[in-house]
Amino acid sequence: MFPRPKRLARSDFGPALAGRRLSSPHFGVVIPHHGTGYAVVVSKKTSRLSTTRHLLKRRVLAILRGLPLPSALVVFPKAGAVGLTFAELKVELSALAKRISG
Repeated sequence: MFPRPKRLARSDFGPALAGRRLSSPHFGVVIPHHGTGYAVVVSKKTSRLSTTRHLLKRRVLAILRGLPLPSALVVFPKAGAVGLTFAELKVELSALAKRISG
């Protein structure tokens, strides 16, 4: 989990969704034009069980901590991300981070 100052505030979440969008086979990413902070949103469409959603969110946050990121980022895992291993998640998010910065 990111410390509170590095998390995207609820009040900033709506305007943050009007940013640049990128996607990969298992993730959608929004890079907001304004604001700072990070968020990972795992919907019930991705997995019905809250334990599975929380596990995926914790894994994504753990991977994001080690990557070079812009000042703000919102990550939306897709349903197929649930079945991936930690290593596979890390490879795909690393590739997305390279596309964001490059």
